[in-house]
Amino acid sequence: MAARTIATTDTLETFRTEFNALSENDFGDLATLDSGITATSVVGAVNELYTSIAGSLAFDITDGSNTQTVTNTQTITFASTANQINAIVSATDTVTFSLPNDVTIAGNFNASGTGAHSLGTIQVSGNTINSTNSSLITINDSLTVNNDLDVNGTMTISSLTVDNISSSGSTVDFGSSNIETTGYIYTSNPSGFVLEGSTSDGFETLIVAQDPTADRTITLPNETGTVITTASSGVVTGTMIAADTVGEANMANDAIGQDQLKNLVTLQILNSSGTVVKTIYGAGA
Repeated sequence: MAARTIATTDTLETFRTEFNALSENDFGDLATLDSGITATSVVGAVNELYTSIAGSLAFDITDGSNTQTVTNTQTITFASTANQINAIVSATDTVTFSLPNDVTIAGNFNASGTGAHSLGTIQVSGNTINSTNSSLITINDSLTVNNDLDVNGTMTISSLTVDNISSSGSTVDFGSSNIETTGYIYTSNPSGFVLEGSTSDGFETLIVAQDPTADRTITLPNETGTVITTASSGVVTGTMIAADTVGEANMANDAIGQDQLKNLVTLQILNSSGTVVKTIYGAGA
């Protein structure tokens, strides 16, 4: 479309020709004008067109609950949240979301995938927790197990307080620590406790309970001392035997011999009434 001008020296015919060309070629055929445009002037049509274009530039953004309208004069801001998410705007027309190195999750965290989930060197896969760089997982705080605790290998515990301990063949190793229980400790086959002692070597003490035919109770007395067994020799002292507790029926026929009488001072023979009927003075008299 060329610029059309009418000189002061031009004739009326020139003006008519230029005006018709302007109407026909520059403005176009009115018959092809879109019926949606209702303006009757060029300026009105331009204003109507601007309103239509400006309105189409607005759009809504929503998070499913809240909706915000963004117009052509506004700016969308992608905000980051400390310890939760990073948002970086870059060329060309790109927004990149990422997680920071230290992530804080205010609510619950659910990982529903079936693969392995790693937290540092701790890996969770299905119902199994293991370490990727060690054969040992350390729990520094107290551990509460509300149901059964199954140990397939060796369990080493520095301190344990439980209601009941059951073992059916695996080794439960408490090292040099104490065992505190408010209930029972059960062992099946092999039915016993193995005590290493103060030296870790190839010799251990096995404490075994014979198969009971009824409920039995063995009580350890409230005192410090040594447990006497049928294999003990020369360990029973006079202070361990209460006075007048060894009866005649417990004495062998030759239980008292010359070795026991050589230091005898006085031997008294009493009748059934307790009266002394005979006194024998020994070598020490």
